[in-house]
Amino acid sequence: MRSQVIALGLLALIVVVVQAYPPKWHQLQDYTFEQYIQDFQKSYATAAETAKRQQLFEVRMKEIAAHNSNPVSTWKMGINHMSDWTNEEFQRLNGGRIHQMQRFEDKSMQTTYKPKSAKLPSEVDIRNNIPSILTAVKDQGMCGSCWAHGSTEQMESYWAIATGNLFVLSQQQVTACAPNPQKCGGTGGCGGSTAELAFEYVVNAGLTQEWQYPYTAYTGTTGTCNAQNQSWIKLSGYTKVASNDQGAVMDALASTGPLAVNVDASAWSMYETGVFNGCDYAKNISIDHVVQLVGYGSDKTNGQDYWIIRNSWSPFWGENGFIRLLRTKTAECGWDIDPQDGTGCSGGPPQLWVCGMCGVLYDTSFPLTAPS
Repeated sequence: MRSQVIALGLLALIVVVVQAYPPKWHQLQDYTFEQYIQDFQKSYATAAETAKRQQLFEVRMKEIAAHNSNPVSTWKMGINHMSDWTNEEFQRLNGGRIHQMQRFEDKSMQTTYKPKSAKLPSEVDIRNNIPSILTAVKDQGMCGSCWAHGSTEQMESYWAIATGNLFVLSQQQVTACAPNPQKCGGTGGCGGSTAELAFEYVVNAGLTQEWQYPYTAYTGTTGTCNAQNQSWIKLSGYTKVASNDQGAVMDALASTGPLAVNVDASAWSMYETGVFNGCDYAKNISIDHVVQLVGYGSDKTNGQDYWIIRNSWSPFWGENGFIRLLRTKTAECGWDIDPQDGTGCSGGPPQLWVCGMCGVLYDTSFPLTAPS
């Protein structure tokens, strides 16, 4: 009898867990705003705010239904914690605009990647590494700190590769402390910056663990730099992979490890699953987001090749926090039409030639560790 009671209790727990998890794209037919509030633990200050969020949610639901009814679409939209956000709120996440920084980069910290593999493997998925060199997917919240998250993820991975120690490093220290005097990629902190500037900061200052300097910028306030804690890692510089070179990027993934990349994520907010092909060079793109590239492969159901990207929008988004981008045999290219939009990193061209789905091949880098 006692074992039966225990079994029934475990079953009830399992049911609760399953019911509490947000539904997938094919389970949304009768999904309501009230269920959405419960699933994502939403609360609003006023009745007017509630009405506004419900209207936004209902618009998103119609967009999701229309997109998912297209039989030729290679990816599906779904709901997530951003399904009641305005477009302006979503745009705050993308604080990593790409810029020509030759005037301002410290060239003494930068090396150029030289391809190593004579023959590339058919697929690479760094999520499957044993022991793991990836920490859990994070959530940057309302702060445009994608650049800090993407760069910190890189430093976690490369420190683990070099030493065998996988630390959860402080995104907050990078967000609040990495200087950006020329406003490259944004205004710094929650206003955006670049992975390269994050790497340069850590070369000089080191970086502590997340438990010592926890992330407080979730609500959109950068905070004041207080980097007085113990430094757990050091860098000696960083390496850049040749721009728009698909073969070199695949080689670096297979031979070295994950990569910090810059992408146009403006159409990613409702992505749930599949191979994303929603960036259209015919309409031009605008690179605005820093993420971690962790592999490539091919979809076994439709044969489509893809890149595997780790994002920083929580595990509720996408494929448990990841997105697969279409990877063509010959990378498509086009113009990034506003590389300096909203920033003052002067001296750069008015537009940039970028390649790969969402511009994923244009700017690629990884840190060089300096373990003692």
